[in-house]
Amino acid sequence: MLRTGQNHHRGTARQSYQLLVFFVGGRRLAVKAVDVSGISQWAEPIPVAGRTPFITSVVRQGQTVLPVFDLAASLRLTVQGSSPLCLRVKHSLGEMAMCIDEEIPVLHTLDPATLQTYHGKDLPSDGSYTNGLDEIPILSVSQLGSTE
Repeated sequence: MLRTGQNHHRGTARQSYQLLVFFVGGRRLAVKAVDVSGISQWAEPIPVAGRTPFITSVVRQGQTVLPVFDLAASLRLTVQGSSPLCLRVKHSLGEMAMCIDEEIPVLHTLDPATLQTYHGKDLPSDGSYTNGLDEIPILSVSQLGSTE
């Protein structure tokens, strides 16, 4: 029986779903690990004019300038902590940055069978999972900035 359990575990590991779990305004959120291109200290954003909802600034990281998606504002929250972090995500139109709480994000590996539909309407999602009593939405990076 142990041998069967080990083989099953190996099969599950190959089909695992990796999520990066982070906080915005004290709220726990997740994003697919494959959609993340980096995490660094937050730099002061530079305001820009535009018509895209929640993209009103850019941030410089070295020689790269990234549009900022203000996830906190879209959720009507305020980023917490004196040293916020920059979460770089891969959008279909190019990389973008999001300011997140200073708490270090954590990589979680889940069995795809534990994923479920997110019933909230407050953000675009690729589903959710539960951790204890909390439902944690998985942010759909490809839908960020799209008009509803």
